[in-house]
Amino acid sequence: MLRWIGYGLVALVAIVATVGALAPAQWLAAAVAGATHGRVELAETKGTLWNGEATLVLVSGAAPGAVRASLPERLSWRLSPWQLLTGTIDLTLQHPSALSQPLAIRAWPNGRATLGATTVRLPAPLLVGLGAPWNTVRPGGVVTLSWDRLQIEPGRWQGNFSAEWQYASSALTPVSPMGHYRLQTNGVFPGTQLNLLTLSGPLELTGSGTIAEGGRLRFQGMARAVPNADPGVKTQLTGLISLLGRRDGDSAILNIGS
Repeated sequence: MLRWIGYGLVALVAIVATVGALAPAQWLAAAVAGATHGRVELAETKGTLWNGEATLVLVSGAAPGAVRASLPERLSWRLSPWQLLTGTIDLTLQHPSALSQPLAIRAWPNGRATLGATTVRLPAPLLVGLGAPWNTVRPGGVVTLSWDRLQIEPGRWQGNFSAEWQYASSALTPVSPMGHYRLQTNGVFPGTQLNLLTLSGPLELTGSGTIAEGGRLRFQGMARAVPNADPGVKTQLTGLISLLGRRDGDSAILNIGS
């Protein structure tokens, strides 16, 4: 009898190991969709939960007419099953054009997590999938996000972070490119300090702000055509500037969260 029980346990372990090894990639897709309330999807998944690939899709909302935008080329991942047995997530993401190097993500049961240093390069039209205000602005160009090693704990994070919008354009103006912009932070949350700079282009965007406890964003800035811009270009920028904020002469006041 004990021999048959032993055989049964061995068979059960073998079945569990086989099912685990063959767990479909759709399981991860379902987890991502659930965690983001359907705003991020992994479409056309292939492979397994532990080693697979998919197309990354951003969805502007839950309504039937929600805008969907996908990342060109496919995102691949490796997830360690052995670390998962201890409650630790050991995940590595790769993308041929969006990631400058594989992104290593580690997360522990106590809520701590780390994101390895990398640069994320995204086509700006992908942001339409985030909803307002991007689905109104309908941006073009390239958005680049860069950080060194990010350390995340419940309610706080630390690590240098910056974002750039290069070759910026919008469906609301024929001026293209309208600028090159950079958003810098002081590398901590809460108490994040934001600084928006214009590096080049006929549309000047500047401002500063903070992100306080609970994610409360406050930002004040200005949008205007640069003083030496061609008069025709200034005219073509007028409509976009008016939509960005309250007009103050030739400028618009950007005001968020105050």
